[in-house]
Amino acid sequence: MIGILLLSYVAIFLLSPNDMTDYTVADTEYWRETNNRLMLKTSYDYNSKEDVQTFPKNLREWKGYDFQYPKEVYKLLNADIFLSRTYTKDDGRLVWMDIINSKVGESFHKQRICVEGAGWKVDNESIAQFKIAEAPNPFTILHANRLDYSKKDERQVMVYWFMFKKFGSNDTVAMIRLTSPVISDETNAYNTIRDFIQDELFKAMYKQAAPATTTVAENIMNTYGNLGIVAVGMGILLPLGLIFVGVRRKN
Repeated sequence: MIGILLLSYVAIFLLSPNDMTDYTVADTEYWRETNNRLMLKTSYDYNSKEDVQTFPKNLREWKGYDFQYPKEVYKLLNADIFLSRTYTKDDGRLVWMDIINSKVGESFHKQRICVEGAGWKVDNESIAQFKIAEAPNPFTILHANRLDYSKKDERQVMVYWFMFKKFGSNDTVAMIRLTSPVISDETNAYNTIRDFIQDELFKAMYKQAAPATTTVAENIMNTYGNLGIVAVGMGILLPLGLIFVGVRRKN
């Protein structure tokens, strides 16, 4: 059993992309990876307030304007809201965008709780999908949480997802939250957010990933030549040897 587990870990390590530690996980949950995860590279350091502040205010036809929430909101979140911005288009469409970063779990409770706590009624909760690349690019779909909610005569649609590092000691989490008011119906409000993400935002926030990358094993062999080949071979043979010994003892 030890040999099988060790072989699995070795295989995953050797076949993983060489630059895996540079990747960020985008997911619908902030505290664990799910089947909705997307591995990507960010264009900005979302753990740095100074770096996030340089995010472009104008994204082609979308014009951005920074705004601030009341002080009570920041105190309640117990997090740094690095960026709060309204993006508008000449055709009247608008999207409110928040980039929130924190090490504190309470900052990232389900947005449904936040919405209902403010007196809104949640009418629909689902997972949205955004096509952000074409095949053969392996990173083609971004999954995000969607909330449709209302209060009296006012209705809004919210889409949000989380980002965190899979490797390394950095345990901060960033949340990207986009909200649009319902003018005619929820579908049009959601389509406003969808178009903003797919046409402009994703390209600005993330680096476009190449469809192929060098694995750890290839990098070791290319860097160290024959010594690297021996090292990779030994890494595979050791757990295989443990498996063989275990099978012999069992028999």
